[in-house]
This record gives sequence, C-alpha cells and structure tokens, in this order.
Amino acid sequence: MKPKFYQAILKPIKGNVLDYVYPHLAGNEQMTMSERMGNETASCPDCTKNEWILLAMESVSVRQGGKPYIECIECGYLTHL
Repeated sequence: MKPKFYQAILKPIKGNVLDYVYPHLAGNEQMTMSERMGNETASCPDCTKNEWILLAMESVSVRQGGKPYIECIECGYLTHL
C-alpha cells in the first residue's frame, strides 16, 4: 500500500475558541480562558507566546485523550483546551 500524505492548513478561528471546541457549553456554562489556560492571554507556560494550533480530531492526542488538544506554535508545548 502506498503512503498517503495530507496537508494541514492553518486558518484562524473566529470568535471565542472555547465556544468553537465546546459548542454545547456556549453561554453561561462556558469556562473562561483564564480558568482553562491560567490567564486571559492564554500564554504558553514554557515560552510565554500565545499562538496555538488546534489539533485535528483525527490526531492521536485527541483520539487517545478524548479532548481538544492545542500545541504552541513557538515551542511545541502540548495541552488540552
């Protein structure tokens, strides 16, 4: 069987990313960025940058962890959102 390759294209998520990944919690039940990431700017605990890649639902991290995972664009720090 020949290998398959897929290209991931980064595109910004408009609006509140927490509403995007947890639509069933949108509104009063939704957690805040401070509650989830420790601060409102969602800075990385390793490098202090705040640009993240939302991993695909098909990724191993998401499938095994069962949660939406994000990776810091700068240093590769991985956490769930």
